[in-house]
Amino acid sequence: MKPFIKNILYFLLLGFIPMAILTFGYVYFDPFKVVKSYSNYSYPYVVPNKDYISTEMFLKNNSIQDYNSFVFGSSRTNAFRPSVWSNYLPIDSKPFVFDASKETIYGIYTKLKFLDSLKTTNLKNVLIILCRDYSFDYEKNSEGHLFIKHPITSKKNNIAFHFEFYKAYLDPKFLYCLYDYTLTKNYKSYMKGYIEFRKITYDTLTNETNIIDKEQEITQNPNAYYAKRASVFYERVGEKTDTIKRINKTNYFMLKEIKRILDKNKTKYKIVLSPLYEQIKFNSNDLFILKSIFKNNIYDFSGKNYFTQKKINYYEASHYRPSVGDSILKIIYK
Repeated sequence: MKPFIKNILYFLLLGFIPMAILTFGYVYFDPFKVVKSYSNYSYPYVVPNKDYISTEMFLKNNSIQDYNSFVFGSSRTNAFRPSVWSNYLPIDSKPFVFDASKETIYGIYTKLKFLDSLKTTNLKNVLIILCRDYSFDYEKNSEGHLFIKHPITSKKNNIAFHFEFYKAYLDPKFLYCLYDYTLTKNYKSYMKGYIEFRKITYDTLTNETNIIDKEQEITQNPNAYYAKRASVFYERVGEKTDTIKRINKTNYFMLKEIKRILDKNKTKYKIVLSPLYEQIKFNSNDLFILKSIFKNNIYDFSGKNYFTQKKINYYEASHYRPSVGDSILKIIYK
């Protein structure tokens, strides 16, 4: 019996040691930057959870900055820079980008509800960016470590939140990518989706995002940039209208609640429908619902238009450049 017990203990020890080493690496390197506290999240080398970064930056700075103007939406809010938006706002405005990757109405609603619950926060100005392809796709807390919402806004279990990241860390491919890059500092094509190859900065006060390398590459040689990505910028067949009704009852409720919160705070707000490269217009039923709730505060740039016609307005087929956001701000605040 004793040899049997010894063998069991031996195999348990064999399993415990590798897990202990992996867990130490997770805490020490903190690849997703969710274990330790940071004053600056710029230049991430692992694809981050932007919802977590945005929320943490708000929590760290709000008591000092006293933010009163907010941009909500997906990573496409990168085009709407607080440094430019502030030119159209009252001089006492303190803008902050409260964005998240693949942000949904649920995410925007829970963030606004959270801000509304803070008696010290003033919602003077709000800019909401909605997208045909993501905004209404999910009506509860997003799944996966890149998209799950910060527990303070989602009100979900903190342990379950962190387990999502630890589980993603233990993925064999991620581990290989992480430690290969950590040791060599060389980005390889197989790392795509795991290791962040772009040079990205986040302003430590406004959370303004800048994709430095891509913007520089386009500015210096636009022809070479788009020639290299010819397969990404597919040929379009002209404007289409989305045939799928995406705003369901749950989404409708959250939209009405967003409107209630904005009205309660006497917020000056504008809602932009993103100009996506695809040139697909918002579903007519969804557009009717949005306009019935938010009236003249809806600005529809979906479909085929001046912005969506030109490749040079896009980094790739999903994200438009800050020059587009600058032009839209000029239009909607004229």
